[in-house]
Amino acid sequence: MNRRPTASALQPAPRPSFEAVEADEFSVAEVLSDGLRSWLSQLPSFAGIALILHAPLLLITLLPPLPGPLTAAIFLAGELVVALLVKCALVKAVLDARRGLPAEFVELLAALRGSFGVVVLGLRIFTRAAGRLVMIVPGLMYLAQTFAAVPALLVEAGSGGKALARSRQLTDGVRFQVLTICVLIWSLALGLTFLSGVYKAESLSNTTWILVYICARSLDTSLAAVLSATAYHHLSERPETA
Repeated sequence: MNRRPTASALQPAPRPSFEAVEADEFSVAEVLSDGLRSWLSQLPSFAGIALILHAPLLLITLLPPLPGPLTAAIFLAGELVVALLVKCALVKAVLDARRGLPAEFVELLAALRGSFGVVVLGLRIFTRAAGRLVMIVPGLMYLAQTFAAVPALLVEAGSGGKALARSRQLTDGVRFQVLTICVLIWSLALGLTFLSGVYKAESLSNTTWILVYICARSLDTSLAAVLSATAYHHLSERPETA
């Protein structure tokens, strides 16, 4: 009796390619590695634009004598706005660089045309997060959930509400990984801010101290902006969020 083997029964099941398996992953290590490479490759331009945007903080030395805590609060509020402006200037440049387009310094300045919307969205996120931080975990998770909102606003050109909704979609299922990146960025920023003694009135009246401080913060905020753009890119590449 002739028995014909069925070829289909003998064929092994196709294995998904490595790329297909990895496409759905969001790796913190990969985001940090890619972000650091992007930052170092364009460090003069990125840190330079951040330094220019930090320069107005020198005006704190021209304020009339104020209580120390009030002076520090004004300075830190200015820093928050500057960090948002740095993100506005750098996010599109980082994403363009991934496509092989050069990041011209003039283009970084031109990107600031969208700064008003970025600052409004950033302050909106900050104030909502501050209310949630009374209960620490909800506040932190809200910040992780909205981490991609500013890049989404800049790249996808929608409203602030749409950018927040897009960020929630992008971070869905990977918020603890995103939170890890957030914590690294915040730890560096808070470390530079408080270990430097920025809360001391004598520091804010010392022009030399402020110059050194804003140079350090220019490096920090430019790196944070690059990591934000890189994380947005990786989040957008996940199939379910495309």
